[in-house]
Amino acid sequence: MPSKNVEVKEYTVRAHKRLIHTRTYKFICKQCHQPTVRESYATLRPLYCEICRPRKTKATAPQQKKKPRAVNYLSEDGEGEAR
Repeated sequence: MPSKNVEVKEYTVRAHKRLIHTRTYKFICKQCHQPTVRESYATLRPLYCEICRPRKTKATAPQQKKKPRAVNYLSEDGEGEAR
């Protein structure tokens, strides 16, 4: 089983190096019905060749509610600060 050393630079954890095991799959593409060879680290056999493979879109993160800002009010006496 071929292996690759992959350097991960941007991730939600600290940067690190990781060893992944890949496997070469020979299969018939589900869309174009052509014999295909593709290297993958997934446990299941791929269904599509590189050309027919559906593109993944980046899921947008839900917007987080912004924290309220501090507001300075001017009292009726004229005390306090106003912006």
